[in-house]
Formats: sequence, C-alpha cells, structure tokens
Amino acid sequence: MPFEAVVLNKTSGEGQLRARSPIDCELQKEYTFIIQAYDCGTEPSGTNWKKSHKAVVHIQVKDVNEFAPAFKEASYKATVTEGKIYDSVLQVEAMDEDCSPQYSQICNYEIVTTDVPFAIDRNGNIRNTEKLSYDKEHQYEIMVTAFDCGQKRATEDVLVRVEVKPVCKPGWQDWKRHIEYKPGSGSIPLFPIIHLETCDGPVSSIHATVELQTNYIGKGCDRETYSEKSLQKLCGASSGAIDLLPTHSAANNWTAGLLMDSNDMVFKFDGKQGAKIPDGIVPKNLTDHFTITMWMKHGPSPGLRAEKETILCNSDKTEMNRHHYALYVHNCRLVFLLRKDFDQADTFRPAEFHWKLD
Repeated sequence: MPFEAVVLNKTSGEGQLRARSPIDCELQKEYTFIIQAYDCGTEPSGTNWKKSHKAVVHIQVKDVNEFAPAFKEASYKATVTEGKIYDSVLQVEAMDEDCSPQYSQICNYEIVTTDVPFAIDRNGNIRNTEKLSYDKEHQYEIMVTAFDCGQKRATEDVLVRVEVKPVCKPGWQDWKRHIEYKPGSGSIPLFPIIHLETCDGPVSSIHATVELQTNYIGKGCDRETYSEKSLQKLCGASSGAIDLLPTHSAANNWTAGLLMDSNDMVFKFDGKQGAKIPDGIVPKNLTDHFTITMWMKHGPSPGLRAEKETILCNSDKTEMNRHHYALYVHNCRLVFLLRKDFDQADTFRPAEFHWKLD
C-alpha cells in the first residue's frame, strides 16, 4: 500500500494521510482501504488505549496526459485497382498508454502529406477521394499522424504506402503488332517476351492462331508473282483485252503521276486523284457481251460511308454528269451501272447490279 497515516497533533487529533511514493495512474487507477484511529491509552506505558470506529477511504488517481499516441505498426501498405472509389483503402490504428478515457482515447487522425487524393476519418479509415490512374502514379506514399482527446500529437508519424494496380485484362501481353524484317536476315523470334495474362482465373485450355501480313499492297496474294500477260491469261481475258492502267510510257502517258507500289503492276489511289483515259482507247458504249477484269484491295474509306468510290466511269464529255457505265464501291457493295443509249435499247433491262462485299 503506497499510503501512510501520520498524527500531526495529538491534542487535537489532527492527522494526515499521505503517499509514501509516487502514484502512477497507469499502474493502478484507484485505491480502497480502511483506516482506524487509536488514543494514547491511560497508563504511562500507553496501554489500555481505545480504538475509533473504522472508516473506508476511497482514493481515485487523477490522470496526467503524459503519453503521446503511438501507432501499432511501423508502416502500412495497401494495394488498390485503378479507376475505383473505395470506402476504405486500409485502416491505421494508434494507441495511448494514459489511463483515463480523456487522454487514452484517439480522437483524431490526420494526413500530413499535402496534395494527395486521400482522406482519413476519426477511426483511421483511409479512402481515395478520386479515381486513381496507374499511368499517372504507380504508388503513393503518405504520412499520417494521430491525436488523443487531449490534443497531444503522436511522437512519430506513420508511413502509408498505397500501390495502384492497373485493371487486369485477360489476354496475351507484351507482343508487337508490327515487326521489322529484312530479307535474307534468317529466322527471328516473333514474340520473344509474350505471356498470357489470366487475371488469376482458371485456364482449361489455350488455343492461339498467328496470322502474318505484309505492308505490301498485295498483302501476300499469290497473283503478285505473275506477269501482266500471265494475269490476263489466268483471269480468262481475251487476246484483244485493253489494259486501262498500263505501265507509263510515251504511248501510254495517262498513268504518269499515279502512286505506285514497288511492283509496277500495282497502282495506289487515295481518292483524290485518278487516271483520265484518252478517247479511242475504250468504246463509248459497251456491247451485249463484255468483260471487266480487275484486281483491287480496298482500304478504309477516307470520307463518309455514303460517298461513292468510283473505280471505272465513262461519262458525257460536256458536263460529265451522265454516266454511260460505271463501276464503283458504295456502302460495302460493289455496284455496276449500265445505261444503254436510246437507239440501242430495244427492251427494258436492269441498269444497276449490286454485289455485297464481305
């Protein structure tokens, strides 16, 4: 018992109850004991003394805010997925060794680091205030402090690391769509660091198909290896076939200035230029039996889908607004327009033919 009772005045009976050593609230918050007084007795030797009634003494130790809050962990770490708002990313917790509720409870947490998209509540729950982006920041490091209800701050702030994880997309990762290859350089690995991202999901089987294409206009078509005459023979053209896009020469100068691929047989049209074939090369009107042969690779349309992309057209020479015949692409269809002159038409026949392109 760290208390003692002493007599201050024997005549008046005044006494004092005092502590024999420092009292620590953290060791014991309160004490209860019984005290009793004795007189000096009737004999010179002090015998035959009498006792008073017993009194119960209850002492409650008042706390002093001597301890500062301290976090349970040396640091905290959490991982979040980008693009989400979390109610709680993680929770930090601090403790205070003071004995009273006023000083032992943690009343507030605070993020010390400025300009970070996070907030913390009174219970230590940290949440993000905006959607996080992996491309913007892979990891955030924020410092957090705590205050007890006596507004005493933690002696050491705690470090919180929040790692931002990109949204997981199942599929093949780390492979390139474009590969540079020099002829004669031998074999090269197509996908040296490719891997399959499963996002921790189960995989029962894997089936992969690799398709290779070149940047050449022909895209690997076997016809690019044939000569012009071989192509005409292969496609069934007659010996009297007229080549509308011949290789440029002094006699055939209407293909001058056209974009060409490395192969002289292949021309490239961008929708802004064309070839005007001189009069006399092709007839004004087609006969009842005719053949139009072409080989074409059609790329994405530069304009609106409703625009016509003319391949071949024979029109009036004056205003050029009336087509005698035309071959064009329109809304994913190959269309052939054929109009006969009034003196040619003996019966009504279809004027347009449509083929849907896949």
